[in-house]
Amino acid sequence: MIKEQTNRISTLSKSPLGDLGVKIAIIAATLLAFVSCFDKEKYDYVPKDRKPNLQNGDTVYFVNHQDKSLVDTFVVKISTDYEVFDKTHYWEAMSWQYKNINKNISFFYRVSTIRGIGFGASELQEDSTYYYTYYDSSVKTEIDINNSMFPVDVYEKEEGSISVMPDIFYYSIKKGIVRYDYSDTNYYEIKL
Repeated sequence: MIKEQTNRISTLSKSPLGDLGVKIAIIAATLLAFVSCFDKEKYDYVPKDRKPNLQNGDTVYFVNHQDKSLVDTFVVKISTDYEVFDKTHYWEAMSWQYKNINKNISFFYRVSTIRGIGFGASELQEDSTYYYTYYDSSVKTEIDINNSMFPVDVYEKEEGSISVMPDIFYYSIKKGIVRYDYSDTNYYEIKL
């Protein structure tokens, strides 16, 4: 029995090219496996916990806290694209644009898996964009709107930025923008 197994093994090792052929086959298989690892595309998606519960085309109303008859109406447009640097790795970037249907302004919030979060506002007629800086607080900020508490991220207009745009935005992961403040202490809150 041992002699039979030895004969089978010696027969297998006697290929037409000998040991060199076996070595070439092993090297070729290893090289092919190594190269195929680099051809696979990889996608990084925006985590669900960073996406607000908004749908494309939603209408969102903001009411002035002093004069309830003043209402800003926005339509939400959601877009998704991918940032690619090496043709195999794709980083998702999502944008939520709030376009005011009464005024020529829009607000936007962008989440990118590679660049992080961006927030801005645009005067569409002037073709001007203003950016906001995340106010990083060690204590999580909560805001009360109509007796509902919302944990929010706070974005402040960058210094030196003069415009008719709000100075501060309050952004809730679940609801999107929930409030924006102007420098004259006037502010608008989301109508729930």
